[in-house]
Amino acid sequence: MRSVHEQNDSLDSNSERELSALLEIELNPEITQRQLSSKIGIALGLTNVLIKNLAQKGLIKASQAGWKRWIYNLTPQGITHKVLLTQKYITRIITNYQIITNTISDDPTLSNLHLESKVAIIGTEDFAELIYLALKKNGIDEIESFSFNPKNNQKFLGMPVTKINETSFSQFDKVFIATLGSSDASAYSSNFNIENDKLITFTLDGKPQVNKND
Repeated sequence: MRSVHEQNDSLDSNSERELSALLEIELNPEITQRQLSSKIGIALGLTNVLIKNLAQKGLIKASQAGWKRWIYNLTPQGITHKVLLTQKYITRIITNYQIITNTISDDPTLSNLHLESKVAIIGTEDFAELIYLALKKNGIDEIESFSFNPKNNQKFLGMPVTKINETSFSQFDKVFIATLGSSDASAYSSNFNIENDKLITFTLDGKPQVNKND
């Protein structure tokens, strides 16, 4: 059986971008590169390179439909590739969710979490959703969402997303940084007055780790 780390490495950031692009193109073959850039969340120049790479790999076919207007269609090879990437993505999501859930319930370093604990999650992407679901499964209900630059009236799973400031986390028992590989907690600890033992970061294979005080 492949290790969790190998499973996570099987879908890197480039593959995630490819999957996102293929899904968006399948939904809207007439999507512009500017629109695709906004959907995926990458720069326009990088989107242009991504489209060219997908075409060179034979995953999409680009047809000019007018002046500066293109239509993109998935090739049979592109459809197969999309299915493969989707399977890898689902495997990674399920694996990370199981690891987070089991660690929260079994790891002695997190044993002080209880039904009345107040928990903050920094981040609003897919991984933050896994943390939220794992916390809820372990009976934690007092959860709030934070971001460095939240959009106007942004919501995360129905909760308002609060902009981070120096006093954001003084009332929380634990603060989960929802980024894989976020092992350096010193910047969070010093800039936002969070005690190290309150910070939970994650290794690249999704395992939570408590940061010890010096």
